[in-house]
Amino acid sequence: MNKSSEVFISILTPSWNRLEFLQTLIDSLINQSYKNFEWVIGNDGSTDGTNEFLLKNLKKFYFKTNYICSNVRIGKSKIDNLLLDNARGKYLIWCDADDYLKPDALEKIVDIITNENKKSSDIIGVIGQNLDTNGKSQTFGSGAMPPQDGVYYLKELENHLIGDGTICVKRSLFHNKRWPEVDFLITESVLLRELYNDKKFFLTNDVLKIMDRTAENSISFGSKMQYCRGSAYAIEGTTSIAKFKRLSLYEKFKNLLNYFRYCIHGDIKFFQAIHLWKVVRANKFLILMFPLSMLIAYFDILRNRVEKTHIEFEKNSSKAEIKIKNF
Repeated sequence: MNKSSEVFISILTPSWNRLEFLQTLIDSLINQSYKNFEWVIGNDGSTDGTNEFLLKNLKKFYFKTNYICSNVRIGKSKIDNLLLDNARGKYLIWCDADDYLKPDALEKIVDIITNENKKSSDIIGVIGQNLDTNGKSQTFGSGAMPPQDGVYYLKELENHLIGDGTICVKRSLFHNKRWPEVDFLITESVLLRELYNDKKFFLTNDVLKIMDRTAENSISFGSKMQYCRGSAYAIEGTTSIAKFKRLSLYEKFKNLLNYFRYCIHGDIKFFQAIHLWKVVRANKFLILMFPLSMLIAYFDILRNRVEKTHIEFEKNSSKAEIKIKNF
């Protein structure tokens, strides 16, 4: 495919105990009609045989693979940052281990990029649609028509995009930009909202990826309060002073209450919590919410609701051994 073979893509996959899904993803990479890509796979201390499976099979693939393996779980932010550090493509696509790409996904993306570059378009990347294994869109709401294919600022699509889309973006956008490494999990929007919001993307309604939502060990917020330090950093990173001003009184109250609550459970000290979030730093009277947050946090502890995942994260980070192999 000479027309656009100069577009080299890195497919980034963070994986934590996803062995049962990996073969489906690998098959989708093998079957891509566009061949000029590499796979960068990060094994986050999986205990289900992922490492043995990958070491046995990685040499067999026609595409280049960079394999990053940690001996213990170090969290998605650390793994994603390592994926970025080891990617060489001009463009990046994240594809989780329990997702898989349609056979023509990369070809469609590269065709769009090539055509838009001929128009001297200043798009930073491409957004495509994802379905789950039942055929339900994971990208657009069911009650509204998705916008027509075309070039949009991401902020123009906020009312249309309900969740996960396939996003292919220029790697240069991530220059000197990385996720905070404070807990096993922190919402991706902490970094992506800042990077993407005022950028132009080409939106296509074509289905590019299938997402399997059946994984039992999804990285998520369960019945217990986990990843509290990550949640505090998430509020700080996604709620600017300007955005906070636009919130309703109830939303402001809820954000402040939860921010201090997460800081308490995440062992973020009082003065550090004040300094961390610009909203509080600029409006010192908001610390009056802290005593109420402390009271609620106390009841969280009494009800045994809190799991201090950041403590294990810190321990694992200090003893992690990271190995990187190229195939």
